[in-house]
Amino acid sequence: MHTQGEQEIAAIVAKLTTNRRLFGTRFPHLDREGRYERGMNEDGSWTGSFWTGMLTIAYRITGNPALLDDLYRYLPVYRERLRSGYTDHDLGFLYQLYAVALYRTTGDAAFRELAVQAAERLLARYNPHGKFIRAWGRLEDNDLRGKIIIDCMMNLPLLYNVSAITGEPKYREAAAAHADNSRRHLLRADATAFHTFDFDPDIGAPLGGRWHDGYAEQSVWSRGQAWGIYGFALSYAHTGDPAFLQAAERMAAYFIGHLPADRVPMWDFRLPDGAPRLKDTSAAAIAACGLFELAQASGTTTAAAAACDAAARELLAALREYSAATDETRSGVLACSYGRLNGEPSHLYSIWGDYFYFEALCRATGRDWRMWL
Repeated sequence: MHTQGEQEIAAIVAKLTTNRRLFGTRFPHLDREGRYERGMNEDGSWTGSFWTGMLTIAYRITGNPALLDDLYRYLPVYRERLRSGYTDHDLGFLYQLYAVALYRTTGDAAFRELAVQAAERLLARYNPHGKFIRAWGRLEDNDLRGKIIIDCMMNLPLLYNVSAITGEPKYREAAAAHADNSRRHLLRADATAFHTFDFDPDIGAPLGGRWHDGYAEQSVWSRGQAWGIYGFALSYAHTGDPAFLQAAERMAAYFIGHLPADRVPMWDFRLPDGAPRLKDTSAAAIAACGLFELAQASGTTTAAAAACDAAARELLAALREYSAATDETRSGVLACSYGRLNGEPSHLYSIWGDYFYFEALCRATGRDWRMWL
């Protein structure tokens, strides 16, 4: 596995070197055939930092200064996104894997400043009545003011890290409060997750769980389950709160226990007859990263750590069957992420699937740069 992992990493790095010439300062997102260059976006959508995060990892592997030059060329784009672009809870995705990661990599104060500015914008979405970070929508819009989503667990590292960078506790306190509310309200008794949960935005009273992605309100969206595994594991790493570790472990046990024989989940763990039977490799890749994080968590027992590490490696082995890392006709890496394209459920290449597959491979081969810590 280690030799195969090294070969796969080398192939991905080679593909990134080609892609950087195709993409310029635009961002890949989705494509059915893995040809991202056919549908690039200018501002990064919610996924831009998965591309620049891959470049950052590749730079750390190779030391190639051309990759760092490329990353600097994106700096005006990220600055303009904060100044005039659309922003929501996904500021955490966008600026953790760009501004924080590059500040840690280079020590350049420009990235520190950008990270703090992004954290301030994310903190503005914190509702002190309900102690949660609002998910979708512009702050001036009244719709969705009381909604949280399981995905946001992976946006919290920006706040934790900016507290560590600045010594200012307000970011960490908001992140921890949101994580605790997510644990208490997004998680069901069986350790599965609602995709969304609503609160009364004016008084903070909980109203109930809902669905958006996933098949139905009581189903189990596999990518959401994976976001929870990794997100709660990271909140534990940042806070040491054992309740977050327990939440991550319980969600992981459900995920592993409901995998099919080939170890790659369907897009939802509770699909009725007649529902689209589509895999989601991105869910497996995210879960693999979360399992590696759990295997290293200070509160994990030796036996549990070994089980998490083994499960993560099983997922990675299964994902090799979906890899286009050596396919020079495709700019994408990992086939069969689940998503909707023009409203139609589809198997896609996605830049987030590519990123988490790359991160998991690096963790499996001993390159643990802790991109979220």
